[in-house]
Amino acid sequence: MKKLISAVLFALSSISAPIFAQSDIKQMSFPKHIYIGDTAEIHYTFGSGVDFFPDEESVDEKNLLFSTLPFKSDNNDFTLQKAVIQKNGPLYTVVLIFTPWKTGYIDFPEFDLYAAVFGISTIPFIIDPKPVEISSIMVDQDTSLRPFASPLLFPGTIYFVYIIIAVILGILIFVVQAVIRWQTISDKIKQKKILRRNAKNFRTALRQLKKLEKKSAKINDVIFCTAIQHIFRNYLTVRMGLDFHALTTNQFIPAFNSATCGVVNGFIVDNMEAIVEIFRRMDYVRFAKNSIDSNKLPKEKYAAALHPGEREEILETSRAIIKLFDRGK
Repeated sequence: MKKLISAVLFALSSISAPIFAQSDIKQMSFPKHIYIGDTAEIHYTFGSGVDFFPDEESVDEKNLLFSTLPFKSDNNDFTLQKAVIQKNGPLYTVVLIFTPWKTGYIDFPEFDLYAAVFGISTIPFIIDPKPVEISSIMVDQDTSLRPFASPLLFPGTIYFVYIIIAVILGILIFVVQAVIRWQTISDKIKQKKILRRNAKNFRTALRQLKKLEKKSAKINDVIFCTAIQHIFRNYLTVRMGLDFHALTTNQFIPAFNSATCGVVNGFIVDNMEAIVEIFRRMDYVRFAKNSIDSNKLPKEKYAAALHPGEREEILETSRAIIKLFDRGK
């Protein structure tokens, strides 16, 4: 009897193996460069004989059950905001929307997709997304002066030696004068480079805001808020010489104080605090959807969505802040 049961189970597993196999596996991640705090997506596409939408011809997307996943949706490495499976003809796509909290590679553990869709799994259907790299901009400049090479002496007549000594003395005098004047010259060169860099950064930020304003009507609130934050992160990284892509909103003010050593007028501090307020609003719209707070009343205050006319206000405020930063007073 035991042998008969074993044979039946073996036959069933042999029949179901081709059905549960995957083919044409492809994976893409968005955006191309992902930074800490961004909203990122992994699209895992495959073909299979398994029907994840039985008797559901009008349905083309389902949420995956977080409770069946072999990892916590909110951990030190990432926060999984949403996980769905989509159907497109004979292909399926698993979409994982998450926010990374560390640089390097984030590797989602393999999990049983059948259980994640239906809550139970008779035969495991395992998928294993490839690791995704989280980028970090590092600035590494070598500005140290290298030591001068010792002069070479050649044998020859006494007159030749005198000529060499005279040349060396002339070089030494020139070097001494150059060293004395170097700090002033270096400061002027650096100042010009900084002014050119800041001017280009200023024009780039305003141009990006203008492009965002033109396509504002075609994008949702989350994409709009993400774009505003990305523009400010790029601008502040160049303007302050500090990587703002790797900082959360609460870290902006401490990082700003550290970069300026606390020596800055109140006008610039007010501008920085205004940027933080914009980021907190953007963070709420991006991450508070379906949260307890977003369901509070009145909706005009707590809904995780931008109010009518709020996009225009944010764009105008952003332009004003960047222009005031550029003036520096």
